[in-house]
Amino acid sequence: MEGGIDTGRCIRYFEALTDEGAEQQGMKLTVLGSGTGFPSSTRGGPGFLVQTGGLSVLMDLGSGTLAKLHGLGVSLERIGPILITHLHPDHVAELVSLLFALKNILVARREPLRFIGCRGLAALVKKLEAAHGEWIRPKDFRVEIDEMVEETLSLGDLRITAVPVEHTAGSVGFRVSDGAGAVLAYSGDTDFCPALIDLVHGADLAVLECSFPDEKKCAGHLTPGEAAQAASRGGVSRLMLSHLYPECDGVDLIAQCRPFFNGEVILAHDLLELTL
Repeated sequence: MEGGIDTGRCIRYFEALTDEGAEQQGMKLTVLGSGTGFPSSTRGGPGFLVQTGGLSVLMDLGSGTLAKLHGLGVSLERIGPILITHLHPDHVAELVSLLFALKNILVARREPLRFIGCRGLAALVKKLEAAHGEWIRPKDFRVEIDEMVEETLSLGDLRITAVPVEHTAGSVGFRVSDGAGAVLAYSGDTDFCPALIDLVHGADLAVLECSFPDEKKCAGHLTPGEAAQAASRGGVSRLMLSHLYPECDGVDLIAQCRPFFNGEVILAHDLLELTL
C-alpha cells in the first residue's frame, strides 16, 4: 500500500483495468448520488462514475453507490481508480462496504484496487482494517493508495489532477481529462476560493457542490450563486449542481445562477448520464 507521492510528481501508470482494444467513445459521467449524508429516498450520497478509455473511475463513495453500480451492470472486478475528495462520512460511507463486497467468492478481482485521494486516506484504510480484520482485508489483489495535494497522475491517456480546496484540512477537488481532450472538474465539498477557479478552468463540465441556496449560505460549502461565479470566471462550458441538501428542495437554483453564468446549468439527479 503506497502512502503518497511527492509534490509535482507525475506518475505513468496503466494497469490491465483497461479492456484490450477498447475504443475511445468519449468521457461518460453517471451521477450515482446527488445528495449528501442526510437520508433521502431520492438522492444517494455523493458519488460519480466516469467511464472513458475502458476505465470505470469512481469519484467518492457515498451511501448507495454500490447498489447503483450493480444496477448499471458495472463489475466490481473492473472498477478503478477510486478518487476520494475528503474523509467526511458522506463521501466515504461505502468504503468498508466495497472492501467487504470484494471478499465475496462471486467477485474474482485480481488487479490492484487503486485509490487516489486526500491526505489521511491511507491511515483511514489501515484503521478500518484494524477494526474489521480479515472481513475487508484483500486476499487475491492489493490495495494501492496515492495521497495527492497538487499533483497530476497519468493512467494511459487519462490524466487526474488533485487541487486543494477550502473545506477540511486536506480536501481536494479533481480534474479528469482524457486522450480526446475532454475535461471534467469535480469540486467535492468546498467553499468559494481562488483554487476553485483553477480547478474548473476551461472544463467542459464542472460538477460543483451546491449544498444550500444563496439565502442559506453555510461556511465550507457553495451556494448556486457562488458555483455560478466560479464557472463563469473559470470559462466553464457546462455547470452541474450536486450535493443538494433538503434546503434546496423547491428553490429555483438555476435562477440563482443566472446573474453570474449564462451557460448551461444542470441540476444533478441520481442516474443522470452525460457525455463529454
